[in-house]
Amino acid sequence: MLQELLLALSGHSSPLLDVGNGKLPKADADDLLSPAETALLTTLSRHLGQSHSNIRRKANDVVANHPSAVCRAVCAFIISKHLAQFQQKILDIERSILTEDSSIVGPYNIVPLSTIVAAFDGWDRRLDWLWQFVSTIRIEESKDDTRASKAQSLYTASNVIRHLRDARHTGYPDIEQFALDLVEVAETAWLKQLTSWLLYGKLPSVGAPDFFVIQSIKEGDRQLYDLRPELVPPFVEPATANSILFIGKSIHHINARGASLGVESSLLNKSSASSLRSSYLKELETLRFPINASRFTGVIRSIRLSLSKNVLQQLLPLPSVLEILRILKDYFLLGHGEFALALISAADERLMEKQSTSLDKYRYKGSENLTHLIIKEGEVSAILSEAWSALASIQTLEDEEEGSDSETARKLIELSLESKIQPQKALLTGQGLPALPDSFQDLLVPTATVLTLRILSPLDLYLTPVDVMTYSRVHAYLLAIRRAHLHLSKLFTLSGLRRDPRRSPASSASERTQSLSRQTHRSSHRAKKIRPVWASISSMAFFLATIGAHFQSEVDQGWKGFREWLDPIISRMSRPSSRDYEPLDSAGKASTSSWHNPPFESASSFVLDSQDGKPLRDPERLMMAHQRYLASLRHALLLDRPSFTDRLRAFMTDIDHLCALLSRFDVVQQSMDLAGDTGTGRHSVNSGTEEPRLFDELDSARQRADVALHNLVSLLQDTGTARSTASSDYLMDGPTDGNEYIPRATNGLDRLLLKLDHINSQTKSLYLRDTDGLG
Repeated sequence: MLQELLLALSGHSSPLLDVGNGKLPKADADDLLSPAETALLTTLSRHLGQSHSNIRRKANDVVANHPSAVCRAVCAFIISKHLAQFQQKILDIERSILTEDSSIVGPYNIVPLSTIVAAFDGWDRRLDWLWQFVSTIRIEESKDDTRASKAQSLYTASNVIRHLRDARHTGYPDIEQFALDLVEVAETAWLKQLTSWLLYGKLPSVGAPDFFVIQSIKEGDRQLYDLRPELVPPFVEPATANSILFIGKSIHHINARGASLGVESSLLNKSSASSLRSSYLKELETLRFPINASRFTGVIRSIRLSLSKNVLQQLLPLPSVLEILRILKDYFLLGHGEFALALISAADERLMEKQSTSLDKYRYKGSENLTHLIIKEGEVSAILSEAWSALASIQTLEDEEEGSDSETARKLIELSLESKIQPQKALLTGQGLPALPDSFQDLLVPTATVLTLRILSPLDLYLTPVDVMTYSRVHAYLLAIRRAHLHLSKLFTLSGLRRDPRRSPASSASERTQSLSRQTHRSSHRAKKIRPVWASISSMAFFLATIGAHFQSEVDQGWKGFREWLDPIISRMSRPSSRDYEPLDSAGKASTSSWHNPPFESASSFVLDSQDGKPLRDPERLMMAHQRYLASLRHALLLDRPSFTDRLRAFMTDIDHLCALLSRFDVVQQSMDLAGDTGTGRHSVNSGTEEPRLFDELDSARQRADVALHNLVSLLQDTGTARSTASSDYLMDGPTDGNEYIPRATNGLDRLLLKLDHINSQTKSLYLRDTDGLG
């Protein structure tokens, strides 16, 4: 009986003790054992033997099948230590029985079951806790593939570490010790995965799907990486996780691109790389388990700064960073106004050419009826090429002297259909792409287009695809405002609607007098009818010009603060001449073989301050500052207010409709006047009925635009009131040691609302009248 009991406790099957259900065969129990002995054996077999068997079976299953290296390591440790301790306890009891130890064996060589139960005191609680823990590490095998390697994990390394850390506070010292042992094993296994990423820029070869850094998308031959926040362990803060991502991406980039870049980086030298990795390992070895969050953050920060000091400052000189940021500001944020005008003009000319081949070229009613025009990728690229050509034709001599940015911009900026980048956009949406309106991208041409920037190495260390997509949407937003204002301004060039040319081909004086009198009466009647249209157009144009200037002021203010943070010297110096960019050699002569902007690189310390060696502008800090800058820009441009952007987009449609109708109305009137006054020209039979119909549609479009304008101004007033008491909650987390970038406070909407106040009072009566008419 004792032998069968020990076998059952060891997890083996026994003909006398059915470990499967933890009960004894009833017939044998009634004949051989008393009720008390039956209860004791049932307790031993159920709470100890069955738990031991279940834990070992489940742990072996996890070790063999689970994709998480941390889960496998923890379960392997449970088998090798905790269950081994329990097995050793069984062997100790067996040895005591065989040697007739008085602590187990009583008089007449009787071994009381109560003594054996007492020898296993506490193990029932420990095995119950172990079984509860391993049972949570579930594995669900894929239905499509029965192989264990394709199992789908329902428990991750982050869950395991969090569970074990919480288990330290159960109140039982033995359970706490078990949890501490497992925490050390789990965090050690996780650190081994982290070491592969931190030291070599490679995802761990074992358990990579469970690591919080993942491969996101691939652009050409560049592999991009991103974070999965749900896989980040509890002791890793969000800013620290971003630092880990940045360090690994930097080393991956150096290893993959170092030779092609021709950078004599320390990591490209084997001896230096070994030395740096050794120092990083020593930093990681200073960690104690359970890992303290603040201590871990300090270690990662030390590694990041060491990498920046020894390697990254050679890859990211400040002049190249400023050049790309200037390109983004000038061409995406409309700092270079001529580029926006050239792009709009090129797109309008392309649409006019396509409409000239359409049978209903005079019958469209705004952008809604332009959807029949099929815009191809080649045509979109041609629009950008024409814009560059137009921009080059108006380039001044001063622009040519400072034209390095424009040449770089022409090589990097691309205009393409949104459908071409739709897969990348879908991936970026789940990787931190802010919720920005994308409905403005189909205003330049009827098909949605995106202005993008190719991110070349090593600039992708701080400029992410999410940032470029954000710039693209902001560009479409600002360009739509500039385009609508330009189209409204062009309406004032329709001279036939603003003044009536006098035509008098009659031969006699009386006929000329009658003709002129008739034309005067017609002009007076038309001017009275169309005066509300011109008043509304003037108000709309003023609104768009005012809000466009306000947004551009916010862009300039934000850029100025961000640029000053990048290099404090910039705020104290004027733009240097081309001579100032040339460094001096040992003889005091200007060198022409060096970088064309070295004073920025030498005068400003991008990574370390030249006086006290404290970190100031390391690349990761630059990346976080740039994201803060973009967040403040979205806030200043009201892009975080969907109610405003949605109404503004509808207002753009009303403007396109109004412009199209007024242009068509001008064509019809000129045709009718030319045919009626001089007897020449083409006069359609339907022109007499088309003119009043067009005017009715024009007046309805004008009323809708007036209502939309009034609603926009009212919404701006509500937004200004709400923001006067709101806090700046658009800042992002990042390294904070006193040198972080803090965006400037926005100018607010007070001055904008003062300028727009007369629009609100001017259109209020028209709004009330128009809403009654529309209702």
